[in-house]
Amino acid sequence: MQNEKSLSIIIFNNLKELISAKNAAHDSMFKFHWKKMWPFSLLWPQVDFIRIERFMGTLCEQCEDQIKFLNGNKNKAAKEEIPFLDSVPAYLEALSVTCQKLAIVANYRQALLEKKEKKNAFKFNDMLKAYQEATASLTRAGAFVQVAWGDLKAKQSSKQG
Repeated sequence: MQNEKSLSIIIFNNLKELISAKNAAHDSMFKFHWKKMWPFSLLWPQVDFIRIERFMGTLCEQCEDQIKFLNGNKNKAAKEEIPFLDSVPAYLEALSVTCQKLAIVANYRQALLEKKEKKNAFKFNDMLKAYQEATASLTRAGAFVQVAWGDLKAKQSSKQG
């Protein structure tokens, strides 16, 4: 019987938090908002690229910690949880790579603000392409996690019903 403290539920909730944090940083950097337009940009602080870069580093560490936690506790999991748990490490690794690529973009944008680097459209485009490829890999790995999670939920509901 599945209880609220099962490893799969803990891991799934942790994944939701990690991806939510990454998405918040992505939105902060790339989404359109009226506060980013002049003259409003003079009144409200803009994107803090240094903070995003540090935060992405923290998320990478959290991904590594989740993989260690998963590997350390996998033997305590129920048999039907194993396929889901096996799909998670690839997803966490893809999330870590995505966070690293986003941190690189944030670092470049901060360097432009500080005038440490000249604007180079080709370089920035390459960074964005690398981030886009990492995001696509994350999406593909996420599809496997979603399918495994759906299968786990279906097995659990058939046992209960």
